[in-house]
Amino acid sequence: MTEIIAEIANSHQGSPRNAEKLAIKSLEAGADAVKFQIYFTDELLVENHPRYLHFKKQSFNEREWSKIINKVKKRGKVYCDIFGLKAFKLAKKLGVDGYKIHSSDLVNYFLLKNLSKEKKKVFLSTGGSKIAEIKYALKFFKDSKNKPILLHGFQSYPTKIEDTKLKRISFLKRYFKNCASVGYQDHTSGGDPFNFYLPLIAIGMGVCAIEKHVTLNRKKKGTDYYSSIEPKELKKFIEIVKKSNEALGKNVFSFSKSENNYRAEVKKHWVSNKNLSKNNIVNENMIMKRVHSTNFEPLYYDEIKGTKLFKNILKDEIINFSNIKKKNVAVIVARSNSKRLKKKAYLKINGKSLIDHLIRRTKLSKKIDLIILCTTKKKNDDKIIEIAKRNKILFFRGDDQDVLKRMIYGLKKIKSVASVIRITGDDIMVDPHYIDKSITEHNRLNADYTSSKDLPSGTEVEVFNYRTLKQIFNISEDTSGTEYLTNYIKDNKDYFKIIETRINKKHKLNYRLTIDTIEDFLLVKKLLEHMKEINKEHDYTIDDIKNFFIKFPKFNKINKNIIQKKIPISFNTKLDWGKNEKI
Repeated sequence: MTEIIAEIANSHQGSPRNAEKLAIKSLEAGADAVKFQIYFTDELLVENHPRYLHFKKQSFNEREWSKIINKVKKRGKVYCDIFGLKAFKLAKKLGVDGYKIHSSDLVNYFLLKNLSKEKKKVFLSTGGSKIAEIKYALKFFKDSKNKPILLHGFQSYPTKIEDTKLKRISFLKRYFKNCASVGYQDHTSGGDPFNFYLPLIAIGMGVCAIEKHVTLNRKKKGTDYYSSIEPKELKKFIEIVKKSNEALGKNVFSFSKSENNYRAEVKKHWVSNKNLSKNNIVNENMIMKRVHSTNFEPLYYDEIKGTKLFKNILKDEIINFSNIKKKNVAVIVARSNSKRLKKKAYLKINGKSLIDHLIRRTKLSKKIDLIILCTTKKKNDDKIIEIAKRNKILFFRGDDQDVLKRMIYGLKKIKSVASVIRITGDDIMVDPHYIDKSITEHNRLNADYTSSKDLPSGTEVEVFNYRTLKQIFNISEDTSGTEYLTNYIKDNKDYFKIIETRINKKHKLNYRLTIDTIEDFLLVKKLLEHMKEINKEHDYTIDDIKNFFIKFPKFNKINKNIIQKKIPISFNTKLDWGKNEKI
């Protein structure tokens, strides 16, 4: 049987009497349970949040909650949304029948840790949440006898029919069948007759619980009236069929503009609960709160726990990789077994091998903390290791074909990695200024992946969140094609936070400076010989490159007809989120 839960939310309009009355009426109407939202404003939002005063007016104190819940519990089951540890402790004290974690708290380490010890029913809201965040929350309940219930759906005042994406229910049921059940929380317009049918479709898809908003009088248009029920006539059957197809959605985890806005608005971030000085350790001084921001990604507590602060931070200041001491590691991926240009890693320009040039160029970055060169165990790559030793950088020898495996196992040697700057041996002219700019933007926004593709080919780099790289390694159906690692991100863009480094318009130049053929090599050789002549053998800029082609336009024709190497047809970038993590 599907459990029907009446969601009170803020339909009480800040009145304890209304909350009690609405809950009792819902139970009398046949609801299996009612659900309240317990929150304390200082635990929910930062003080300068635009909705701080709104929630302040709507919230009840502990005495009021005690009176409401004790009365309603005599009539039926009571569940509670808990928006922080203080709310959780109160709900537990009042003996509620179950708890719900809002989607904004799916990576709230302390809340999840405490709740995982409870033996009562637990609901986890998943609206606007990434699969990785859902998996993270479920880890806390892996030893629990009671499987949590994942509630699909999000509130968009009201949520549009086309944004409900009911097919995501099937996705959640399939991938989390061994560790969770799935329910549906409906937030479509209470004034649309179709809001009655969507829960019926969800029931047909096998959900175990339906959550529906309720209100005493929808005509008064009070808080949360948008999604609340009032009986209406149903529309014609043909309209229902048409809207059903819309509601199912095409890609279960593609976020609409509304859902992305919702995610940006409600997702909590780690902030300091007091002013902290540089070098303080990140620990229980952190709390998750909503911040008024549209572009930040929430960090996982495991990524920041035990790290030192890079600078002084103020109370409620967001924690990101820019203000904690974790390493930005450049991984140079190189091998001598090149098909199009044999042993190109050892070719020399100005008396130095291509890899030497690349390492020296990379060392000009002010943001990179460590460089590791990852090559294969093959005998013909021994010279690459000698180059790494000569340049006093780290090195690792690993899998020949699986580039990501080689990178991951190389990075395991390094402690406290935040971001990984991937540099291929073909791109010896990477730009230090844009490396640093990419790292800064990536770490500030806590992105999964950052590219600088608008730069000339061969001068750009990619920045990955280390956790994201491990996720791809763990859940890819096939990692043997990770020589083309970028495609594992781009082909699964709905699952990752992707940003593009802002490139100065004058630097968006259509030059091919990667080295894959003899023509490419000859062009770069001419360019670097010129840079040495003007005393900029390694510390040249994009402007210097541009001036070279202005002065010698004929050289741009050397590799003009080279066709970019094609990705193999059998290339598989699919991710299996049901896989267990190995690393």
